[in-house]
Amino acid sequence: MTEEEIEQKRAEFTKNDLFKESSSPFKEFQMEQFVMDGIPLNGQNSKSMKINGADTLVIFNFKNGLIHSENDEPAVEYPNHWEYWNDGFIEKIVDAGGDTEEYWENGVPVRIEKNLSERRK
Repeated sequence: MTEEEIEQKRAEFTKNDLFKESSSPFKEFQMEQFVMDGIPLNGQNSKSMKINGADTLVIFNFKNGLIHSENDEPAVEYPNHWEYWNDGFIEKIVDAGGDTEEYWENGVPVRIEKNLSERRK
């Protein structure tokens, strides 16, 4: 995919109402290839970031420079938040310690379920 095609797809994603509602601070990173010294990142990397106004350690997993989950492990995780990605696209997000789940297809959420702890009682 060319950079122009990627940007066009991202613009389409942002028109989706559930995309706007998503809890992911990293949804804009879909299809982004991360490199260090010209080499695509692989394996686990961590970074301290501001999330909801707090300094937070975020763990990222990469494959060929794309955010990617391996062996049912989250591709992105920080306290009470887990994101499952496949080759640069989000597939599922678990937020609020499991109280919210988002299901994604082709770069956009198709369903967001909230207040799951109330339903499980």
